[in-house]
Amino acid sequence: MYILGIHPSHNATAALLKDGKIIACVSEERFVRVKNFWGFPSNSVNFLLDFARIKPDDLDLVVVSQCTEIHNLDGKSFDMFNNITSEKKFFFKRFRSHIFYRYPKTTGWLLKLRHYLKYNNYKVNKNISHSRKYISDKLKIEKNKIVFIDHHDSHCYASCFNLPRDKKTLIFSIDGEGDYATSATVNIFNGRDLKRISETKKDASLGFLYALTTFYLGMKPNEHEFKVMGLAPYAKKNDVDKIYPSFKKVLWVDGMKFKSRFSMTYFEYFLNDKMKNVRFDKIASSVQRLTEELFCEWVKNSIIKTNISSISLSGGVAMNVKACQKISELGEMEEIFVMPSAGDESTALGACYYGYSEYCRRKNLNFDPKPLKDLYLGPDYSEEEITLFLNENNYFKKYIIKKMKNIEVEAAKILSRGEIVARLNGRSEFGARALGNRSILSNPSNQESIRVLNELIKDRDFWMPFTPSIIQEDEKRYIFNPEKIDSPYMVITFNSTEKARRDLPAAMHPYDFTIRPQIVFKDWNPSYYKLIKEFKKITGIGAVLNTSFNLHGEPNVLSPKDAIHTFENSGLRYLILGNYLIQKR
Repeated sequence: MYILGIHPSHNATAALLKDGKIIACVSEERFVRVKNFWGFPSNSVNFLLDFARIKPDDLDLVVVSQCTEIHNLDGKSFDMFNNITSEKKFFFKRFRSHIFYRYPKTTGWLLKLRHYLKYNNYKVNKNISHSRKYISDKLKIEKNKIVFIDHHDSHCYASCFNLPRDKKTLIFSIDGEGDYATSATVNIFNGRDLKRISETKKDASLGFLYALTTFYLGMKPNEHEFKVMGLAPYAKKNDVDKIYPSFKKVLWVDGMKFKSRFSMTYFEYFLNDKMKNVRFDKIASSVQRLTEELFCEWVKNSIIKTNISSISLSGGVAMNVKACQKISELGEMEEIFVMPSAGDESTALGACYYGYSEYCRRKNLNFDPKPLKDLYLGPDYSEEEITLFLNENNYFKKYIIKKMKNIEVEAAKILSRGEIVARLNGRSEFGARALGNRSILSNPSNQESIRVLNELIKDRDFWMPFTPSIIQEDEKRYIFNPEKIDSPYMVITFNSTEKARRDLPAAMHPYDFTIRPQIVFKDWNPSYYKLIKEFKKITGIGAVLNTSFNLHGEPNVLSPKDAIHTFENSGLRYLILGNYLIQKR
């Protein structure tokens, strides 16, 4: 049985499920080299079919994780926030938005009317019909094999692979906006099916608030929110306390919903009005504090209301690793699962789960979903393919290239000398986090490497922290994890130990000393585990600094071609391609 899940909007992604197990998942940005590509993931779908050695006719269902708005299925990338901000250049639209911000009670009915006209059944059905025809023609499959699922339901179902089937779990989805202008939902998962018990519309969207703050601070919404989060700890608490009450009056939690003074789609006007001439770090800190407090209150209220203390977090706002840490420390919470790469890209996985459940129900088949373990779900490149690529492009003449029997041992030696190594090995990782197979690695005790990474390779903002990959047996040496939360995906921060502050100063937040770790299991990634183990033999440190293998503003590398491009256009001196060690002359 094959179920294809497609997310055709922000960071377009496709996933393939075979007999209850996700066997492959990849985002379109990796192929087309456009960060957060928005459109139909044609290359991703082609890869999945080739990987499984099947034809479109072999698919039992195609599930699309969007109902009401599917932009640019023809593949022309679309950016919602760029569209919003460019519209504001027009006087009338800017004036209208200003009125909606200033007089929310007077103009509220206009927003409700706009919502009704936009999401009436005729428009939604017409959109689904158009999209079904496009996908049917594109893949050359029957229309009745194509089904659509609500965006937030997709977020929730994505985490269901890893949730218990013998008890109830509360699943929270929260982002900027999904189908029918929904921005947050609370759901009860009974081991197979989902029941939505609360939802919040985009007028009270915490995701929009954070995204428009990102824009106001001169960064890119839907991409650079993590920079705002990284900046937040630097502001002085006393200074933030003076402006924070203004933020508290804008958005708040009421039971299991969010409420707002005006529509959060106009939050930029609040910042222009109330935060003009306020330092950037104070704004970042205020918004981060608001996010943490409201997220925690929302979750806490829902746990108390339902008496269900096992929870799961999904949606773009759940990628705020500091907020996830605060939630994990709630006394009301017993178990927590944070969806890996919880942004829109994960909805392709949720579409697969939903499709698998529905198909089993229709055909009266056994329903047995397999949990997600490692996220190495993308393309791999064989030794023969890498050798051919190097030969065809005359790289053996251009660089010093050696084929190594124990590439992990050599990499550990290079890292121990304070050098930086880029690594392409095995299948690429799904999602936003580099997990060793498409990573740039460094000695986590060498703070000089931060300057080199920032200035010569990554062109990162100076305040942003790096993160460590830690072998499983050394986890307790470096992080405090009293709740024993599994952390193989870099989805949550932890407080660091004193030993971590000595061994890993380059791979933690330099101001609050929190760590967003990848715990590396030997059976999940034997080669990467061995590399870190060899590094520990030399240095005594059971971790390496791990950051994504890309140039600033580009997607993480996918292929040897992408790796060489990054290698040649940066200050990198060493590159690992499979078992080849490449060094600039």
